Amino acid sequence: MTSPATKPATTAEAPILQVNDLTVGFFSPRGWVKILEGAHFSLYPGEILALVGETGCGKSVTAKAILDLLPKTGVERSGEIRFDGRSLMNLSNADMRAFRGQRVAMIFQNPQSSINPVFTLGEQIFRLIRMYLPDRIQSLRRRHACGIAKAVRLIAAEKLEEVGLTDVQRLFKAYAHQVSGGMAQRYRIATALLSAPEVLIADEATSALDVTVQAHILKLLRSLCRRKGTAILFITHDLGIAAQMCDRVAVMYSGRIVETAPTLSIFDCPRHPYSKGLLAAVPRLGSGEAVASIPGMIPDLVHPPPGCRFHPRCADAMAVCQQKRPSIRTVGERHRVACYLYPHGDGRGCTSRIDPSRGGHRG
Repeated sequence: MTSPATKPATTAEAPILQVNDLTVGFFSPRGWVKILEGAHFSLYPGEILALVGETGCGKSVTAKAILDLLPKTGVERSGEIRFDGRSLMNLSNADMRAFRGQRVAMIFQNPQSSINPVFTLGEQIFRLIRMYLPDRIQSLRRRHACGIAKAVRLIAAEKLEEVGLTDVQRLFKAYAHQVSGGMAQRYRIATALLSAPEVLIADEATSALDVTVQAHILKLLRSLCRRKGTAILFITHDLGIAAQMCDRVAVMYSGRIVETAPTLSIFDCPRHPYSKGLLAAVPRLGSGEAVASIPGMIPDLVHPPPGCRFHPRCADAMAVCQQKRPSIRTVGERHRVACYLYPHGDGRGCTSRIDPSRGGHRG
C-alpha cells in the first residue's frame, strides 16, 4: 500500500458533508442508550477521512444516521447533517432516496445482509446499471451493435472484475447465500461505485477480505477519490489501514469525537489520552515490546459518566474532567482535541508510535 495522500483537503474548500452536534439515542428496557452525543466533523471533496475507535463507540450508528437508516421508532436523532450545504435532517423518504445510492453510497459492514436474498446478484447489478449508467449502455450498444441486455452484462462483468471477482457468469446466477463473505463484500463495493457517488461511506469495507484483495480494493478506492473527487468516510478499527489510506483521522470514544487531525499529525503527535492509548495498543512486529492496553472498560451508555466520558480510564484525569465536558480546542494546524490538558491550545504530550509510511499491523 502507498503512503497517505499528500494533497489533503483544506479548510478553504466548502465541505461536501458536515455533521454538527449529532446526537442519537435508542430506547431499551433499561432506559435511553445515548449512542452518540454531540458528534461533529466535516468531510471535504476528494478527501478520505478515517473514523476510528473501539467497537461500540458509535461509528456505524454515525454512518446510518447520516443516511437516515436508523429505525423510525424508539430512536431520537438531533443535531445537523448537511450535504453540499443542504440539510438532510428533515427530508422525506422520497427526497432521501435521491441521495442514497446516487450522491451518497454506503458499503455496509455485513455485506451479505445488505444484498437482497430474493434476487440473483446478476438481477440486482443489472437493475442498478440501467438506473445509473444509461449513457454507457448506449455507447456500448453502438460500439458492439448489440442489444441493451448484452451491453448491461458487459458493463456488469467489467465492474465486477475491477474489484477482483472472476467467473462473473456464475456470479450473475448466484444468490447472496451462495457466495462467501469476501465475495459478497467485493460485490457490494462494485455496486456502490456504479453511480460514482460524491460521498462514499465505507463501514469496515475491507474487514472480510484477505490481504491481497484488501490492497486491491484500497487502491481502487483511492483511485476513485483522486480521479473523481469522491469524498470517503472510511470507518475502521484498523489503525494501520487508516495510516495508509486516509488524509485525516477522527477518533471517536463513547459517542463523541475526541480528536481530529491530519493523518501524519495524529500518528506523530496524538494529543488525547485515548488516542495515545489506541496507538500504544498497536503491535509492532520485531520490537519485542509487550502490547499495551487501555485500562478499564467502555462506559455504560445508559448511565455514562459525567464530564469527559474517558476520565474513568484516563491516567491524566483532573477534577474538572469529572464535572464538565471538554470543548474542542485547536492545538495545531487542523489539529483539534477535546481535552482539558490543553487549556491554551498547546501541543505538549507528543509521542510517535507508528510510521505511516511503513504501514501497520492488522489486529
